[in-house]
Amino acid sequence: MSEPMKPMEIEQRSFEIITELLGNRVLDPENELVIKRVIHTTADFDYADNLTFSEHAVQKGIAALKSGCDIVTDTQMAKAGINKTILASLGGEVHCFMSDPDVAQEARSRGVTRAFVSMEKAAALEKPCIFAIGNAPTALLSLEQLMEEGKAAPALIIGVPVGFVNVEISKERIIEKARAPYIVARGRKGGSNVAAAICNACFIKSGGSTMEEYLVKDGKRLRLGYTTGSCAAAAAKAAAWMLLTGRRKESIRLQTPKGIELNLKVLDIQMLADEARCAIQKDSGDDPDVTRGTLIFAAVRKSATPGVTIDGGEGVGRVTKPGLDQPVGAAAINSVPRQMIEENVREVCMLVGYDGGIDVTISAPEGEALAKKTFNPRLGIEGGISILGTTGIVEPMSEQALLDTIRVELRQRRENGADYILLAPGNYGADYIRDFIGLDPKTAVLTSNFIGDSLEFCKEFGFHGALLIGHIGKFVKLAGGMWNTHSKFGDCRMEIIASHSAALGLRAERTEEILHCATCDDALRILDEEGLKDAFLVRLGQRIGTMLGYKSGELQSGAILFSKEYGFLCETEGAEELLEQIREG
Repeated sequence: MSEPMKPMEIEQRSFEIITELLGNRVLDPENELVIKRVIHTTADFDYADNLTFSEHAVQKGIAALKSGCDIVTDTQMAKAGINKTILASLGGEVHCFMSDPDVAQEARSRGVTRAFVSMEKAAALEKPCIFAIGNAPTALLSLEQLMEEGKAAPALIIGVPVGFVNVEISKERIIEKARAPYIVARGRKGGSNVAAAICNACFIKSGGSTMEEYLVKDGKRLRLGYTTGSCAAAAAKAAAWMLLTGRRKESIRLQTPKGIELNLKVLDIQMLADEARCAIQKDSGDDPDVTRGTLIFAAVRKSATPGVTIDGGEGVGRVTKPGLDQPVGAAAINSVPRQMIEENVREVCMLVGYDGGIDVTISAPEGEALAKKTFNPRLGIEGGISILGTTGIVEPMSEQALLDTIRVELRQRRENGADYILLAPGNYGADYIRDFIGLDPKTAVLTSNFIGDSLEFCKEFGFHGALLIGHIGKFVKLAGGMWNTHSKFGDCRMEIIASHSAALGLRAERTEEILHCATCDDALRILDEEGLKDAFLVRLGQRIGTMLGYKSGELQSGAILFSKEYGFLCETEGAEELLEQIREG
């Protein structure tokens, strides 16, 4: 029995078959790769006829990519399918504004579609963009109108929405007006996968490359690793192959959400009549991690239940408190790893022609012992570790390198004349600054967990004032004098909330409930039920202001706190004045 083909071999053979089935048909060499990749993605040869290209559209798209342009798309699916690693290597990023709260609100107030408003938002980006539209014909119509009004100048339009209403006319208007280079799938066919395939074909022709296995930080060459989520998905993929083909799989390839392809050794293979089981060993690279070297197992069985069912076994924790990524009672396998597992198992099923159900059980025999070294018990995850990872890749972090970066950026801001500075720990704070403060997120210096160090740098460089904007999950720790908010230094969130709540008269039994909450929003819910939320937030703002005063000395300092569920929560005295100073420049 022959060894199964590797993914790259499958792709190569797919292109050979496509070429054979096209017969004597000669494709334009400039467009050939794009057409064949779309056919490879869809198995639909109609695209050889309906894909329509303006003159040198592919070349113009490649030139735009090489100059660092961004890509705007109309679905999260297309965004997920576009190789963001290659795009980043070329200096660009991908945007999808369809789910942004401001877009939804604006669409409701004006009585128009989110697609319409998202194109307006995209047109306001201050750099050239390729528009890859795979779902909403309204997006194409909006884009055409914006071009007519002189408000948009796409570097390339990939117009491939799918459906029946306004689909054909939206595409034809792009072709007829020809205000920008275009690649359009005439007719009703298209989709997010087609839009992503065209983008990725352009990447290949552009010569963009994927990320290497090393990053350079603080002058050091640090090796990348991969997450427990990648281990689980790879093990499930290999086990599914062995169950459905009856053939051993000694190694497995896995495409991570980061865009980096892994080739992993399959360990501890067990092939039974009705089950296949194997493991992938976790490698965190040069990043210290308690799960380094542990084995993540996947056991796969056929099932009478349609689809892919995923659960946790030995050493994988169970969620016991609300507010986490998974509901109470579920295995602590987060959303992205679950998606990776399902997609990879479905891929195997498709390749072998199996259309029945599959049960996947993820386990980690060392997980229960390892979990005691994590904050899982505190968060309400019992019995084992969590299966985590949003990108599938572990990027090693050098704390000193990060501190040096923060220090350099603050010094530069001061030398460029800034008297007042905005500080935010990370993406949550940056998003809040953009969506609710109305400032460019780049206005802020990102501090990660190093709040105290950042304030010391501000004093060192002679700033007049610093305003902190962050999520309550981090900033509540400031009320307890914790100036590095990383969980490895402690977690006093619920103790701080509970103590201040008790001082306000919260009943003992409800105070005890707060001590067992997993998230600050869950604790705020209890306070809201008891009519004490507002009073607590006033008190919290006052306490943080007091602690900032002790820490900052002559430096004026303040803080604004928010949460995803409740929005704005509280601010310290003088925070608004600091914000005005920052707005004025």
